[in-house]
Amino acid sequence: MRACWCGVNNLLPFSPEYSVCGACGTLVSQNSLSDEQLQVNNDDTDFYGKQYWLDHQKQDLGFPDIQARSRNDLPERNLHWLKALLKYRLPPAEVLELGCAHGSFVALMRQAGYQASGVEMSPWVVDFAQKTFGVPISVGPVENLDIKSGSLDVIALMDVLEHLPDPIATMRLCLELLKQDGMLLIQAPQFKENMRYDELVESKGAFLDQLKSDEHLYLFSERSATELFRRLGAEHIYFEPAIFSHYDMFFVVSRSPLQVNASEKIEAALLATPNGRQVLALLDMEKTLRKNIDELRADATSQIHILTNWVQEARNEATTLRNTFSRPILRIALRLSEIQSSLARKIFGGGG
Repeated sequence: MRACWCGVNNLLPFSPEYSVCGACGTLVSQNSLSDEQLQVNNDDTDFYGKQYWLDHQKQDLGFPDIQARSRNDLPERNLHWLKALLKYRLPPAEVLELGCAHGSFVALMRQAGYQASGVEMSPWVVDFAQKTFGVPISVGPVENLDIKSGSLDVIALMDVLEHLPDPIATMRLCLELLKQDGMLLIQAPQFKENMRYDELVESKGAFLDQLKSDEHLYLFSERSATELFRRLGAEHIYFEPAIFSHYDMFFVVSRSPLQVNASEKIEAALLATPNGRQVLALLDMEKTLRKNIDELRADATSQIHILTNWVQEARNEATTLRNTFSRPILRIALRLSEIQSSLARKIFGGGG
């Protein structure tokens, strides 16, 4: 039985494949692969090797393949993440992304002016990212890399925390690699502690898709994520809106208080380089598109309210008419039925 990262062994049942830690509020997989099976020694056969990015992602999980994601993630996920990065740390800065997949976020960060690089477990996906985006990617895990302590400004982990066999050890190392005022940028599934498995199944809740017990080893709540980093001496946590807020959380962690950069400073940093200007244009387009979507959503909501009121008014009028005229109409209908029966008897016979 896998214990919780916080050291508690006496876990409570949650689902057939997960237990929940009553002490910190983390969901813990009880059907995961072993720590050794989660390493990539043979890229053709190991779980996180080449086939994870091809067959597993598409056939088992129903996700787009890595070719499609290398194109689709840029305007969706990557810009969202970049906005949070710019909010707390301007370029130039040394950034490392753990679990960078196809490398598009590393490429976007470099375009914005960051000295960014990535880490992946599979040599195949490292080669794919290097060829696709021309960015520096290393074969991990990060524990095996020769990185000087206190040399990085930012480490990004997008959908990585939940995969770590020993989150305490890996996050301790990451904090050691950061400068004193460095920060972690993290996206991970969010387990809400009031969730009940039977209710999730009955309602077909979005979080059900995160219950991948072979690879999602620890599913953190806001409380347990805060406790994890508090134990490591990183007590400054800033939760940001998640792009997939119905099942994710998105937050920044630091050992020191972080200052928020004004929009004017962000624009000035991006306008300082030709590539940065292109990134700023993408952010402007995304902002305009989001504004248009919000306006359409507000207009649609208004129209729904109007239609709802119309329907309710129609129902009220129908009820009034039914209550007012139902008895006379019923008497008339009965009389017409009697007349019809009488005429039928006279025409077709049968007395009269």
